[in-house]
Amino acid sequence: MLGLAVIGTGHWGRNHARVYKELLSEGMIDGLKICDADENRARQLSESLEVEYVTDYGDLIEDNGIQAVSIVTPSRTHYQLGKEFMETGKDVLVEKPLTMDVDEAKKLVEAADATGRILMVGHLFRYHPAVRELKHRIDAGELGEIQNLIGNRLLFRVPRSDMGVIYALGIHELDLFCHLLDVDYPERLSASQTMSYGQNTEETASIFMDFGYAKGYAFESWLVAAYDRMRDLVVVGSKGSARVDYLNPQQLQLFDNRIVIEEGVPVRVANDEKHVVALPHAEPLKEELNYFISCVKSRQNPLTDGAVGLRSVVMAEAALQSARTGTAVELP
Repeated sequence: MLGLAVIGTGHWGRNHARVYKELLSEGMIDGLKICDADENRARQLSESLEVEYVTDYGDLIEDNGIQAVSIVTPSRTHYQLGKEFMETGKDVLVEKPLTMDVDEAKKLVEAADATGRILMVGHLFRYHPAVRELKHRIDAGELGEIQNLIGNRLLFRVPRSDMGVIYALGIHELDLFCHLLDVDYPERLSASQTMSYGQNTEETASIFMDFGYAKGYAFESWLVAAYDRMRDLVVVGSKGSARVDYLNPQQLQLFDNRIVIEEGVPVRVANDEKHVVALPHAEPLKEELNYFISCVKSRQNPLTDGAVGLRSVVMAEAALQSARTGTAVELP
């Protein structure tokens, strides 16, 4: 028997609850509860999904029918909640970022090791079908030596006050660029930011990641009204390039063009062709939560475990430090 609970029923918490309800209907889990301190919000979602709700997460800690939880609460609460649930025998999926403090992230990883519980971090885009296909092709050498990775996450919205775009958006590129290149960290990282509304959180940021042989460029902003929403990734290699449109998980665009080098000098473009790889339909969040369930059942260490979450927090803090000081930060 596997019972799950979702802690936090804000926008993304509702998505977790919706997907878990689908998985409950499919027999992947045996029970589902939701929890939110806001009783009206919890009750509304409870009635919509026809699942039980509580307003005190302590009730779930004491509930022997709940073996695992998704923590989808404000990031500043992740440490305390994650620690309490693991220390009382529950497996935990924590939405990204793992924490917003490096020391707290380290302590959560230590708590997972000490308790033997599953600690998974919700780095959603590692479970995106097009990213998985891209990773497979990079590993197979189809793009050649990777030269550049370029990520854009642009939209127009009221800026958040609890965190800026580096933690809210840029953490995806910080994680994915390393994942695609099979490294823990870039050699060095630098960033710049703008704070236009005086909230002490950045609304726009650019991040540069130097991997030595490859370079990563990420641009994150909440202030770009020219796009309804733009989220994409371009990877440039010596044999070809690829583009992922995160809003379209059913395809990967491949560009079989390259620069021809003669006597050490770039002279022309070869094979100026593009084709689209069609992928089976799969919702990234459902892929992620289904995988979490499989890790809980098999005791397999997750792809995005606590160590991955910790490294992302280290890089996000390095980016914020670089933006404040105007200097690059060396990484392990």
